[in-house]
Amino acid sequence: MQRAQKLTPAEQDALAGLAAPKIDILAAWANKQLTCSHCRRCTLRCEVLQQPGLDVGTVEAAYDGLMALTPEERPAATLALVQERPELYHALRRCCFCGYCTASCAHHVLAPERMRAWRALFREAGLMPTEKLVMVDEEWHIFSAYRAIYGIGYPEFTSLAQAAEHGLGLADTLFFPGCSLVSYAPEVVRKAGAWLTEAGFAWALSDDCCGSPLMSAGLFDRAAALRQRVLDQMLAAGITRLVTVCPGCGEEFAELLDGVIEVVPLPELMLRRAAELEAEGRAPGFTPAPVASFAVFDSCHDRAEGRHGRAIRGLLERYAPDAERREIDHRMKGTLCCGAGGAVASYDADVTQRRVERVIDEALKTRAETLVTMCPTCTYTIAQALLAAPDTPLRSRHYLELLLDEEIDWARVFDELGAMWIGEYAAWLTQTFF
Repeated sequence: MQRAQKLTPAEQDALAGLAAPKIDILAAWANKQLTCSHCRRCTLRCEVLQQPGLDVGTVEAAYDGLMALTPEERPAATLALVQERPELYHALRRCCFCGYCTASCAHHVLAPERMRAWRALFREAGLMPTEKLVMVDEEWHIFSAYRAIYGIGYPEFTSLAQAAEHGLGLADTLFFPGCSLVSYAPEVVRKAGAWLTEAGFAWALSDDCCGSPLMSAGLFDRAAALRQRVLDQMLAAGITRLVTVCPGCGEEFAELLDGVIEVVPLPELMLRRAAELEAEGRAPGFTPAPVASFAVFDSCHDRAEGRHGRAIRGLLERYAPDAERREIDHRMKGTLCCGAGGAVASYDADVTQRRVERVIDEALKTRAETLVTMCPTCTYTIAQALLAAPDTPLRSRHYLELLLDEEIDWARVFDELGAMWIGEYAAWLTQTFF
């Protein structure tokens, strides 16, 4: 059921007693030339925009109007606008930044970054919570705490910090699994690392986050600083290639690294290197797990270029030739969000639930045995939904699980995430994060 468009008590407190600033926001919008034609294709295709009857152009105009003000004026003006139009606030908090609006746009208005930029305005206005659990630029966050409590580490591999301290020559490739995979799937990471070594790469491992949680929280400067720190270490180590498991991580780093360090999707690297190894008369280095049929769930971060999706399909078709490939309705450039994008679950869990159920329903229609994911956060979200519905005749597995024949025990992971808060570390966690 759609949640009523009401402000939370905390949000109401932030607005209480606020006098409308003596600023004509509508006048500030008036001089903006928009490429949006207000055709409402985006409205028809996006549940977030559809329910309040918004389109990207209207949202963009409102943002530009606020940004035309001085930094000192913006918080009060943002609060006044939210008070006047709470439906705008709710829509933007429910936006997953998946880019389906842009994919539907006749003018290709680049909406996701602008939609995400609102989070910074909401934070300045006191309308965004501070969740220490996802402050991934600090020493302790949910991922580092989980790894510390359950003893997850990778001493057998060269770390990015070690490579940077050593200087040039130790590694030219950085393997970037992403915070979810490096925390919850250590055996998958180890097998992927072993493949990189066997395939002849001189590589180092990063257990850093790409900064996406900070971006969703409106902390853009902190996210940029985190990525810059990673870049500085890469440059110190002589890294020339960043290999990402998740298209979201690659997307976050793409602009910063453009022309400086090559960003390569891991499945693309695997497909290319496996072909080279076979041409040399060597084995590709992996034997996929048996699977009768599969459908690929494309990450919304892969929609524009499709590099991960094409490579994953190519790998499975070549190295799992007995598996029948099927396709869900919304795929590749038309893919939809799994529900995890934009940290929406922390604001409206019902929206996330509807989105993940939609993905599962589409996969079930194909009658595929396995739904193959590429973004570890998608993997996490879909696995959680399937565990809650154990009679569903569908498995969800990350592409590395299939290629490396290693299964992530999500039931154990979710149990451990819960147990953290009631065991011997509960007091420390509570003190650290709350």
